[in-house]
Amino acid sequence: MVNEIFLNIGIIIMVATILTLLVKLLKQPIIPAYILTGLVVGPILGWITNTEIIATLSEMGIAFLLFIVGLEIDLKKLKNVALISTVGGLARSLILFVVSYCIALSLGIFTSVESMYIGIIMAFSSTMIVIKLLSDNQELDTLHARIIIGILLMEDLAAIVVVAMLSSQTFSLATLVFACVKVLFILAVAFVLSKFILPLLLKFSAKSQEFLFLVSVCILFGFALLSEYSGVILSSLLGFC
Repeated sequence: MVNEIFLNIGIIIMVATILTLLVKLLKQPIIPAYILTGLVVGPILGWITNTEIIATLSEMGIAFLLFIVGLEIDLKKLKNVALISTVGGLARSLILFVVSYCIALSLGIFTSVESMYIGIIMAFSSTMIVIKLLSDNQELDTLHARIIIGILLMEDLAAIVVVAMLSSQTFSLATLVFACVKVLFILAVAFVLSKFILPLLLKFSAKSQEFLFLVSVCILFGFALLSEYSGVILSSLLGFC
């Protein structure tokens, strides 16, 4: 099993490196190379068939990527676009949800619940892909990037509530309130730690790069475990804390 994991990771890294080189030569973003890597080593060539390994590596990769991207963004710079991001993000998600839900339901091949899931999928953008593209183009500090990031954060907060509701398999006012309480609790824990504990811990650990790395990874997995046991997905917000 250990050899299989090592071999699979090696295959993924080598294929990703080759495809990344190709897309860089074509002056294209790196994200498509990662997507093509998954297609090539999985369904196309069938080199990696262990779905458990694929799922585990993908979840860890997304968590680390979003955490690193979050470290590059200063929330203080988003204050000037807070209003337009809040209104724009919520309005955009609501419009896409309603339109997608109505279209799926009108096709007659999806039930109301299935149409709702389709609407939810279409309502939210991929924060990871958008911010990664902005970062690769060195546009994170531009005005349009701050507006986009603000909108994505609003969508993430809405998505967290939706995912928390879906995990309970029931839809009611009590479920919504309970989901919001769980989200607010974890955000409150993150806020308190980031204000009073983590700065001192990171300042102390900064004396050693290895210890700083271990502390950072510990913070990441700590919040990941907290969100996992509470049924809330907060990977995209960990880096900002």
